[in-house]
Amino acid sequence: MTYRPLDRTDAGMTYGVLIPHFGAEASPRRIIDGAVLAEDVGFDAVWVRDHLIWTPHGMEGDDPTFVEPLTALAAMASRTSRIFLGTAVLIPVRWPLKVAQDLASLSYLAGGRVIAGLGLGSGEKELAAAGFDRRKRKRIFVETSEIVRRIWQEDHVSYSGEMFSFDDVTIRPKPAADIPLWYGGSTRKSVENAVEYCDGWMPGRIPIETLDDRLQLLDELTAATGAKITRSVIPLVKVDKDGGRAREGVDVAALTGSSEASKTWIGPPGGWNTPDDLKGILAVGDPGEVVEQVAAMAARGIDHFVFDLRLQYDRFEEALELIGSEVLPALRAARI
Repeated sequence: MTYRPLDRTDAGMTYGVLIPHFGAEASPRRIIDGAVLAEDVGFDAVWVRDHLIWTPHGMEGDDPTFVEPLTALAAMASRTSRIFLGTAVLIPVRWPLKVAQDLASLSYLAGGRVIAGLGLGSGEKELAAAGFDRRKRKRIFVETSEIVRRIWQEDHVSYSGEMFSFDDVTIRPKPAADIPLWYGGSTRKSVENAVEYCDGWMPGRIPIETLDDRLQLLDELTAATGAKITRSVIPLVKVDKDGGRAREGVDVAALTGSSEASKTWIGPPGGWNTPDDLKGILAVGDPGEVVEQVAAMAARGIDHFVFDLRLQYDRFEEALELIGSEVLPALRAARI
């Protein structure tokens, strides 16, 4: 049976937060102390993104700082003891044996607290710079998922694929616990990939109408195959004691076009006009309003909810403490 540490339980969903390891607000203090604070205020997981060559979206400013994700997680692991460490998600810019070694070493050092989100990436320039052909990224992902699972479980592994081949490879240490693989993406094809190759599905920003469509497909595929898939979401979250202040500065037009997958989105019938039309993409308001919006995700059978606070990374610690003192307790009291 696959290890599923972040599945919802009778007590409700599990909760994570995206750490500011990119952009103008990234710093050793924000990354490492931020993970410690997230653990202290009750989060279940911290998450990082992945890029080799990063071009910020408009909402992220213009600072290209991007701390390598596995390095960042290793630093966080050294100062935490309970919280899970996840990639959301690794893109195909690494050779599979290196992916296997890095994640196994992280698990070994962190006592097994690792979730490996994988995806296809979208940047042709990034993949080319790493020596890969973007047209073959699906095959790279498939073979990577096959290779890491075998390397983590076996010694003297040989593999012959279209993209990668090797003979008699043993990599140790093995992970301290099974490492679940989650697939990152918000298209219908990403749901199919998650069911076929992975243990979880983790879309990025996704409108609620699109999420409902994808969850219906996920239900159909899991019913047909018997697969068990952990379901996660990563909406942007902007929270303030004053709900009006939380909505200030939200660029609705920018957010509706901020994802490479936005051309596949299903939008609200009346279109995107105000921050409140961005359900699924953005949870916004005072703590009570955010609780209601998170509860709407729980009602859809989501297991793990990740708070993406990049719209307020300039006051990341304040936002974490507000969520930890008012949002998470309310959710847990209601068993959401």
